[in-house]
Amino acid sequence: MAFFDVLLLIIIVGFVLFGLWFGLIHTLGSLVGTVLGAILASIYYEPISSWLISSTGWSENLVKVVVFVLLFFIINRLIGFLFYLIEKFTGIVTWLPFVKSFNRLLGAVLGLVEGLIAIGLVLYFIERFPFSETITEKIADSVIAPYAQAVANVVVPLIPQAAQFIEQATEVVK
Repeated sequence: MAFFDVLLLIIIVGFVLFGLWFGLIHTLGSLVGTVLGAILASIYYEPISSWLISSTGWSENLVKVVVFVLLFFIINRLIGFLFYLIEKFTGIVTWLPFVKSFNRLLGAVLGLVEGLIAIGLVLYFIERFPFSETITEKIADSVIAPYAQAVANVVVPLIPQAAQFIEQATEVVK
């Protein structure tokens, strides 16, 4: 197994352990955050990237990928944290031991799905805005990347439609 695949596997295991540790409600929030993060990052990465490129002169594709990834993960984690707070304040799953174990197991499963979507979306943007031939080759040679991309392909078609809807909604508010 190539180093790139090991790296992807470590990230996926991290998401699974995150889900196992925090449970279903918090991980569901992270999954919602993943989808909303992808949508909102796809709206705002362009203007932020343009500003950074004109201010710094950095590589256009690299800046676009980095800005998208940063926005995506910040939004994702903030929404996940909100769900975590809701869970803690309501105490939804703390009253029965069996429910608590089931909560953690389902959290691990959702963590796996979230990890595959997150990695798939990042790989999608790296392929859309290639900045390194080496990384593009690593993705093409990867055993794990196609699985992550297949799971992320469920979310990718939603991004332009949701982005357009949000932009139209904000125009109405203005």
